[in-house]
Amino acid sequence: MKQRYNLLSLAVMAACYSSYAQADLREQCLLGVPHFQGEEVKGEQTDLPIYIEADSAVINQPKDATYTGDVSVKQGNRTIVADEVRVEQDGDKARKAFLKGQYQYQDNMIQAQGHDAAMDLTSKEATLANTEYQLVGRQGRGTAESGSFSEDTRTLKNASFTSCLTNDDSWSIEANEMIQHVKDEYAEMWHARFKVLGVPIFYSPYLQFPIGDRRRTGLLIPSFHRSSKDGFSYSQPFYWNIAPNMDATFTPTYYSRRGWQISPEFRYLTGFGEGLVAGEYMAKDRLDEYQPADGDRKRYLMHWRHYMSFLSDWRLSVDYTKVSDKRYFSDFDSDYGNSTDGYATQQFKLGYYQPNYNLSISGKKFQTFDDLDIGPYRVLPQIDFNYYQNDIFKGLADFKFFAQAARFENDSKLMPKAWRFHAEPTLNLPLVNRYGSLNVETKLYATHYIQQKGSGNNAEDMKKNVSRFIPQLKLDFQTVLEADKQLFSGFNQTFEPRVQYIYRPYKNQGDIGSKRHQSVGLGYDSALLQNDYFSLFNDRRYSGLDRISSANLIIAGGTTRFFSDKTGAEVFNFSAGQTYYLSPSKIDDNSINSTAKRSSSWALESNWKFHRKWNWHGSYQYDTRLNQTSLANTSLQYKPSDNKLIQLNYRYASKAYIDQNLSTNRYGQDIKQVGGVVGWELTDNIAVMASHYQDIALKKPVETQFSMNYNTCCWSANVYVARRLTATPSNATSDTLKDLFYDNKFGVNFELRFGTNYGSGVSRMLKKGLIPYTEVYGIN
Repeated sequence: MKQRYNLLSLAVMAACYSSYAQADLREQCLLGVPHFQGEEVKGEQTDLPIYIEADSAVINQPKDATYTGDVSVKQGNRTIVADEVRVEQDGDKARKAFLKGQYQYQDNMIQAQGHDAAMDLTSKEATLANTEYQLVGRQGRGTAESGSFSEDTRTLKNASFTSCLTNDDSWSIEANEMIQHVKDEYAEMWHARFKVLGVPIFYSPYLQFPIGDRRRTGLLIPSFHRSSKDGFSYSQPFYWNIAPNMDATFTPTYYSRRGWQISPEFRYLTGFGEGLVAGEYMAKDRLDEYQPADGDRKRYLMHWRHYMSFLSDWRLSVDYTKVSDKRYFSDFDSDYGNSTDGYATQQFKLGYYQPNYNLSISGKKFQTFDDLDIGPYRVLPQIDFNYYQNDIFKGLADFKFFAQAARFENDSKLMPKAWRFHAEPTLNLPLVNRYGSLNVETKLYATHYIQQKGSGNNAEDMKKNVSRFIPQLKLDFQTVLEADKQLFSGFNQTFEPRVQYIYRPYKNQGDIGSKRHQSVGLGYDSALLQNDYFSLFNDRRYSGLDRISSANLIIAGGTTRFFSDKTGAEVFNFSAGQTYYLSPSKIDDNSINSTAKRSSSWALESNWKFHRKWNWHGSYQYDTRLNQTSLANTSLQYKPSDNKLIQLNYRYASKAYIDQNLSTNRYGQDIKQVGGVVGWELTDNIAVMASHYQDIALKKPVETQFSMNYNTCCWSANVYVARRLTATPSNATSDTLKDLFYDNKFGVNFELRFGTNYGSGVSRMLKKGLIPYTEVYGIN
């Protein structure tokens, strides 16, 4: 029977093989460069005494002296070994040293050897001829017909440079003249030729490149890609080191089927804060499959991220992303968003913070990518005030007060506008002893709405003024118990039970917001929360403040943990929680927004580190409103090191849950995905990544990708192939709307290394794709 292997299985088999190496790539590379021997001498080198040893010497006191036969000249960190050295003197102070024949020079920064040289022993100046040089302690070597060295610069004629080790001619740069700036860690070249394996492939009349860790202005390594949708693409980034506290990168990209795209990025760190401003712009998308309804083929992205701390107590943060259309992240790979996000956020917040209170003003808007008739509300302004005072009433209680004023508007003329004013005082009485803790908390939700009917012809009538007052009582008991006897030999076990009782009376909220949103439990900024274990202990079932359901319920849950006797590390935990409704929980007269009496919602979650290299995670969530499983996932990971891992995953989300929480369903059925990802450093030179995810419900693959990095001491290359689910073309016919569409991608990237980056590239490769790798384990 003929055996067949898919891409993932081949990658898994390859990942299970790893050749043995005595040292990692960085250590191997540094073994091939010279290192300074002995203890480094600090201070001004030219003021230190000079020691000369030789087989013989002819001294013409006080003018000069000639030393021959294994001559060694030492001064501080520098050493000269030559066949013959003639030293000219002015009185008792040495001035010039002339080296005849073969010589070797070394200090704490460079080694050089050649034939004939002249040096000033009272400074760091030297003139060399027929020289081979090698940087000390880092990669970088080359040759020069002649050169002059000073403290700050090295000027070389007919010179070359490469970061490759000796006997490795993978690449080099040759120039008629080269000036290496020692302190600024960069080199300038005139009439430069870039060679690969000794063959010239690029010429530039002027060129700069780094010889250290500092950033330098210039061209970065280009990238090449091939996509079944976009055609061939070529990106050529240009880096501009504007100042030590700011820089910019400009990346023009040409897509053979779409056209040109320009992507600038500006980073800054100033007294006004730190942040990033980026953009992506295409004047006209020529792709036939892209058929915008308004006919505008301009595609763009704008992104601004900023954080500022000023006047000691003020904070400003901005996170703004806007794209030209809903398909943007499906059509373009971007560092500022992903097609799986579903929306782009545009928000800012300015706040004043003190130990006992804070005040802030903010605004938020969402740009959604789903085909929604009515999108989410935007809020501007939103003013929040928080006040905290602990240990009141002779240290027996803690007091909190939260207040908010917010303005809500919607792009749809059918939806109402509103002001919301909210006040929320909370008094908490913590009771703690060695047996556990009991928090008795009382709270009041006081909210007033001023609503305005939408301007559309079919907009529904609204009650202009609505007030709502809901008190709340919460009892929260927690404790930690340690088992007297070991259930399993070698492991200590703890139990962390938690019981919470919440009571809130029913208040009909049918007059708040639009009936269209109420039908799915939504308000101006509310949505049903996920029912995982930790959210079980939230005060409310809904986010936001518009939907505060009645409550007469008990939440019981707990976590058990197992710790190793030998290391004290946690190796296993299991959490389970259940909500028991003593009476139905509801927000209005709509039965959809209510729970059945005595119904029970619950969640399970567990992590198991059954070996120092193996982790397992699983979670399960049951929704009582749907009377079915809403979410479930499990994951198994083998991770012997940071650059070696295999992870297998299963994800489930019910169609009803998706409809309820997203107000739309792009799939039309349950999501059942199974797949895995492999990231593995096979050797010190080769690293691979492969992933495959299959939707069981659709019986179709979601994504398959493979990437391989080949790393050497002075260059690396990456090859990437992928087949991933993509958006339905705008010009799809009714016969093809139910079909799934895929984009096949292929890319090649090269990178020159100047002795500063030895990464295998595994972490970078794992970030690629629709479903990037995530660490989901709750045990470290």
